[in-house]
Amino acid sequence: MEPEAKYTLVGTAVLVLLAMLVAAFTWLASASRGTDVQRYTIYFARQSLEGLQVRSDVRMKGIRVGAVTSFSFAAQRPGTVEVVIGIEPSTPVKESTRAIVDRNLITGLATIRLQNASEDSPMIPRPAPGERDPVIAEGASHLQQFGETANELAQRADETMRRINTTLSNENQAALAETLVNLRDLSRNAQGAAARADAALISIARTADSVGVATAALSRDVGRLADRYDTVGAEATTTLRDASAAMRQLSGDVSQLSRHAESLLIDSNAEIRLTSQQLRGTADAVSVAARKFRDPRATFFGPGEASLGPGESR
Repeated sequence: MEPEAKYTLVGTAVLVLLAMLVAAFTWLASASRGTDVQRYTIYFARQSLEGLQVRSDVRMKGIRVGAVTSFSFAAQRPGTVEVVIGIEPSTPVKESTRAIVDRNLITGLATIRLQNASEDSPMIPRPAPGERDPVIAEGASHLQQFGETANELAQRADETMRRINTTLSNENQAALAETLVNLRDLSRNAQGAAARADAALISIARTADSVGVATAALSRDVGRLADRYDTVGAEATTTLRDASAAMRQLSGDVSQLSRHAESLLIDSNAEIRLTSQQLRGTADAVSVAARKFRDPRATFFGPGEASLGPGESR
C-alpha cells in the first residue's frame, strides 16, 4: 500500500505541474495576442552579436520596451546581420536613434539598447522602398570604442618599441658613448673657455669705453664744425647777394652798351655805304685816267692808225 501511495502522489504532482504550465502558456499567448507591437529592422555590420538571442531584451534609458523577434544574415547587404525587434508603439524612436549591443560581462548575455542622439529630431519615417519595416541605424558601443582605442594604443606602443629598439642599436649605442665622451671633454675645457670669455668681455668693455670717449670727442668736433659752417654759410650768403647785385648792374650796363653799339652800327653802315660809293666813283675816274695816261701820245695826238677800226680815219 505504501509504494502505491507514493506513485499516486508523484503522478498528482506531475499533473498539477502540467496544468500550471498549460495555464501559463495560455496566459502568455493571450497576453501577446492582446498587445500591439511595432516592428523595426536593424542592420549590424560593425558590432558583434555574441550572446544575442531571440527574446533578448530591447531597452531604452534602462526600461525594457521590447524584445528581439528574429535575426539572420542579410542577403541584400553582404557582411551584415538583419535583426528584427518588436517594441511598444509608444517608444520614442526618432531619426537620431541608434541601436547599440550591450553585453553582460558575467553571464555573456547581450541586449539591444536604443539611444537617441537628439531629442529634437523627428520621429522615424515609414519603411523605405524595398524594406518591410522602418530601419534603425546602427550605433557604436562604448566597449567597441574602448576596444578600438586599445587596439590603436597597442599598435602605437608596438611602433614605439620598434623605434626604441632601432634607436638603441649597437651603432647608435656606440655613437651615444662617443657623444658622452665628447661632453665630458667639453665640460673639462669649459673652465678655460669661461676664463677666455671673461677676458674677451673685459677687452670688449675697454673697447666700448674707448669708443665712448672717441664718440664724445667726435661730438664736440662736430659741434665746432657746425658753428664754423654756419659762419661760412652766412658769409657766403652775403657774398652771393653782393655778386647778384653786381651781376644785375652789369647786365644793365651791357644792355645799354648793346643799344649804343646798335645805333653806332646803323650810323656807320650809312657812312660806309656813302664812302664806298665815293670810292667806287673815284676808282672809275682813276681807271679812266689810267687808261688815258697809258698811251700819252694817243691822248695828245689821237689814236694811231693801227688802232683805228674799219671806216675810221685820223
